[in-house]
Amino acid sequence: MSAITRSASVAIVLALTALTGAVGAEPAASTESFKPLQAVSLHLGAKHAVGYFQTQSGVCQLTLVVGDELRGEEILETAPARFVAAIDSGKTARFDTGEGRTLQFSCTPGASAMSVEALKQVAYTPLRK
Repeated sequence: MSAITRSASVAIVLALTALTGAVGAEPAASTESFKPLQAVSLHLGAKHAVGYFQTQSGVCQLTLVVGDELRGEEILETAPARFVAAIDSGKTARFDTGEGRTLQFSCTPGASAMSVEALKQVAYTPLRK
């Protein structure tokens, strides 16, 4: 798939998500499942993530765009980040949103579906002896 086709696909996913509403989950509450080329939209407080995946040779080829949540006509101060990842069947990948949440994407066996869960990030400090 060419870079132009991929960019057009991301633009279509973003436009469809804006027109049809969110398919996503409440932050850190539930797991959302989706099929190949089905958009997923996640509102994460000050951030918003949209994505989709394609199956290639038993691998989930995930495309994810994470950016600031739109507030009316306000112009965004930062550009959205685009991630592309190949996730093997039965494996997971995590993406830090920069807002205290991590998105965990899981590719089902056979790469026929994916699930996403918004996890809360918790700081860990080992006990001192």
